[in-house]
Amino acid sequence: MKLKKTALYTATALALSTFGYSAQAALVTDTLLAFDAGSDCPPDLVCILSVSGSYFTTDSDGDGVISAGEITWIAPGTDGGIIIGQTQAPGEIDVPWDYFSNTGAHMTTSPVTVVNDLDATKELDFTGWNMDWNGFLIPLGGDDANFAVDTGLATITCATSACANNESFILDYSAHIPLGDASGFGGIAYALHLEGTISAVPVPAAVWLFGSGLLGLLGVVKRKKVT
Repeated sequence: MKLKKTALYTATALALSTFGYSAQAALVTDTLLAFDAGSDCPPDLVCILSVSGSYFTTDSDGDGVISAGEITWIAPGTDGGIIIGQTQAPGEIDVPWDYFSNTGAHMTTSPVTVVNDLDATKELDFTGWNMDWNGFLIPLGGDDANFAVDTGLATITCATSACANNESFILDYSAHIPLGDASGFGGIAYALHLEGTISAVPVPAAVWLFGSGLLGLLGVVKRKKVT
């Protein structure tokens, strides 16, 4: 009986420590990639080379060079950024922005998920990444049939391999709008750059209360047996 109680006590403590680790580390489901708003600046060379914050670009003229006029600065939407494992509607990821005289916003048709979690630079599945633009759904998950460089994967680099709560991150992603897209932007190169902070999933209070209560009960039983 003593062995069973000891095993139960150990298992409970281990479970609590595991929950604690999950809250602090890794890009688990519901983790928020809270990105910083980008700031606009005058279109001069110094500014372009020292940009900060979050933005996306499109090589609208197809010259292979991103000019100041092709940068769209973005700010976090109602969700505060990208939520791992959740599908998000327009306005939830970022605040709607102006693009070619029409309103647009990023959204997902399938959740952003982690596909490579081996080191400080991880890969995220961005195949469901889209842009809602003036009623057009523009796919930004890549067109690998026509552009071999389109992998549908974004890279995210954190301060440590854990990508733990409150760590800074930089996310970069690039793709081409599919050829023949109804928006008229087919074949244009797109790139996304986000800078921000990891906001890990908090451990539910009920889990801590249950685990702490169970450990306390085991402690009471143990003291009674000794007395």
